[in-house]
Amino acid sequence: MFEPRPAQRQILEYTGGRMGIAAVPGSGKTHTLSALAAQIIRNGTLDEDQEVLVVTLVNSAVENFNQRVELFLGGTENLPGFQYRVRTLHGLANDIIRDRPSI
Repeated sequence: MFEPRPAQRQILEYTGGRMGIAAVPGSGKTHTLSALAAQIIRNGTLDEDQEVLVVTLVNSAVENFNQRVELFLGGTENLPGFQYRVRTLHGLANDIIRDRPSI
């Protein structure tokens, strides 16, 4: 069971808008943000045109985030159409160029 520390609890109390988190390695960022993403998805508070977007710097973190979110959700097969993406900064840039080539 995940028992958040005070700073992590503050992150889990997030209610909307943009948020950036910077912390030292091993501080629990991935675990906390995965729990937050799962919480937002589970609560069903996203509109049709919204998504949870997690941006990280390294490829290895992408799969790590995906696995942890699925773990917190108990799998994703029962959540059709949920809006969730984890991308590296370069992957996000590629998505933007692909989706909006006129930019």
